[in-house]
Amino acid sequence: MDQSTTVLPWGLELAPTDLPEAIALTRVFDPVSSRLSLTAENGGDTPWQPGELRLTAEFDAPAVDGFAWIQGRYMQMDALVRAFGTDLPEGYDGRYVRERDGTRTYISREMVALSLPAKATPTVLIGSLRQDRFFFDIEFTLAADESRITGLALAFDLRGIELAPGETLELPPLLVLEGRAVSGLIERYADEVAREMNARVPAHVPTGWCSWYYFYNRVTEVDVLRNLEEMQAATHPAEYVQIDDGYQSHTGDWLVPNEKFPTGMKALATRIREAGYRPGIWLAPLLLHEDSQTLRDNPGFVLRDHDGGARFVETWLGRCAVLDCTNAEAASWLRNVIGTVVHEWGYEYLKLDALAYAAASPGEVRYESPGTTAPANLRRGLEIIREAAGDEAFILGCTAHFGPAIGLVDAMRVGPDVKEIWADGPNPSVRHAMRLSLMRNWMHGRWWANDPDCLIVRDSDTSLDEAEVRFLATGIAISGGMVVASDDLPKLSPGRRDLALALFPPTGVAARPLDATEAPVPSTWRADLGEGRFLVGALNWTDSPRWIVRDELVDPGEVAFDVFNARLLGMGDLLLRPHEGLVLQIAGRGVTPRVVGDSGSITYSGLYQRQVSGRVQVRNDSDRPRVIAIEARGRTFEVDLAPGEMRWFD
Repeated sequence: MDQSTTVLPWGLELAPTDLPEAIALTRVFDPVSSRLSLTAENGGDTPWQPGELRLTAEFDAPAVDGFAWIQGRYMQMDALVRAFGTDLPEGYDGRYVRERDGTRTYISREMVALSLPAKATPTVLIGSLRQDRFFFDIEFTLAADESRITGLALAFDLRGIELAPGETLELPPLLVLEGRAVSGLIERYADEVAREMNARVPAHVPTGWCSWYYFYNRVTEVDVLRNLEEMQAATHPAEYVQIDDGYQSHTGDWLVPNEKFPTGMKALATRIREAGYRPGIWLAPLLLHEDSQTLRDNPGFVLRDHDGGARFVETWLGRCAVLDCTNAEAASWLRNVIGTVVHEWGYEYLKLDALAYAAASPGEVRYESPGTTAPANLRRGLEIIREAAGDEAFILGCTAHFGPAIGLVDAMRVGPDVKEIWADGPNPSVRHAMRLSLMRNWMHGRWWANDPDCLIVRDSDTSLDEAEVRFLATGIAISGGMVVASDDLPKLSPGRRDLALALFPPTGVAARPLDATEAPVPSTWRADLGEGRFLVGALNWTDSPRWIVRDELVDPGEVAFDVFNARLLGMGDLLLRPHEGLVLQIAGRGVTPRVVGDSGSITYSGLYQRQVSGRVQVRNDSDRPRVIAIEARGRTFEVDLAPGEMRWFD
């Protein structure tokens, strides 16, 4: 049976399906907070193992010109704008859609924003406000031609839960909103989740250099030191030097480096710190390779199948077992690993990878602690890591379910791996990394700092052309998130080096799409940096040249500076090459004379500016030349500034 009060937005009437008679489901919607509370009570005399709790709504509405913002629950899962009635976009992995019996069902994880122009209030958002114990799916079904929506379903994954007679289960509250502006609804949802789960947001967005995208797992100590010496000599503005996969003897044997790192990881961290940078390191701390000494010595640490055998998963790291984070001895081992890496070796930054494998469903595995769910095991592992690392350590989650990590990590990879190629379907590439990362801009600064993955700008050992390098740089710039270089720095040409350095430091502000209905991912984005300044990005996702209308990017009275081409923007439309990106610094009306553009940095870093008595003083405090744009006496013009050069304008 079930009990319900108050009508939901859009007049939705949700009813549970296949609910046993003994189970009472109470549903209360508060129209002030827009929260739907659900509580299940077992009024019978036998335990209830729900597996899944599903609520459905009879729904029949026109879908013409409608769309949905669909989300996956970790970085590789599709995130896109789905425009109904159009062809399915190519290159996604397709887990968000299921075709059956002449219908098409879309599945969004944890949150969806659904927009139907036929509705008086066109957009509804439904999302789970707590994501640390149960996964939550929203499904909506359309007719084959997508002219009408015929059904809506909400599904809680309750595998691992047993409700004894007389017990109650409080499900995560749901936010159910209706409105017009999609971006505003999604941002409100993100804010409320952040409050509910005590999100950690760093005071500033960090930068770094990472070994992965040039050296991959072939990296050596010599490679790291050579790049460190280059950074020190050039006073590179990155904060962290992060050693990625390739130093460990085996996945799981984290405290035993291989022969490529002969002086050891503690000594390397000391060298990094002595050079003026902060040491960072990669770990996949919840996986144990089948050949690792740790697994051989501690077979009881890992998740087991119901027949008692260790559960192995095939990963890019090889065949691995998964840590049971509810096992006391496994937890003690994990604390020791993290404590050693942070407090003995001295690594202040941890990139934690392959975390999604820990969220194993109880139907597949056996946990030592009864009642553990898939996300709860992952969250417990992250709690142990945070406790062992301490509050001051910077933790970046990677290949992790988003929800269980909120409040425990400082940053999160929000898109799949980038790679030095333009496109390869749903596999690592510039295109796929950026289209999923940008669709999660709304998380940045609310749940954590977004990591859109690394910046690759080299012009050798790559298949990316200049336009595609600019595309990647544009995507990272408008993400507002972390900027982490991942080239062999001594090999960079001066032009590519300068392009990369223009992104240091990041703005810290995620851009919003100018048209949130553009599918499958918007091509123009704008970030409000405050004080009348903006950063605008335009992306050509297509294989053909594309014209961009200037007035769609620049409002009347604004001045725009093209960072990559080091010039003021004229009045004509803009032609982007195939796969090209464009970054514009925008200045609204303001007191002149003033600086309105800078090729050296999207944030004007390294450019001293001072307004005095109707004049502006500028000085190039960097070691490389730059072009700045000046607005004075009713005109704008470009000026070359050599390193150390100072100029006055009035």
